[in-house]
Amino acid sequence: MRETNLSRTTAQQTEVTSYASPSGEKTGQMAQAFKRAAGDHHHIAQRAYALYEQRGRQDGQDLEDWLKAEHELAGSVSRK
Repeated sequence: MRETNLSRTTAQQTEVTSYASPSGEKTGQMAQAFKRAAGDHHHIAQRAYALYEQRGRQDGQDLEDWLKAEHELAGSVSRK
């Protein structure tokens, strides 16, 4: 029984190590994805705020503004 428990522990430790390695390719890809997502979030927020201002700053349509901004920006990215 001890061997089985040790092999399970070793396999789990190996898995965690491969994902947590700072020099690994997966870590670099994840960092790039997070940077892109943060940039996308910023652009969407700016566009949603512009839509809010265009409507005369009327509250209550923040979700609609956000979704419209996402849709507009996704369209501009796919055209490039």
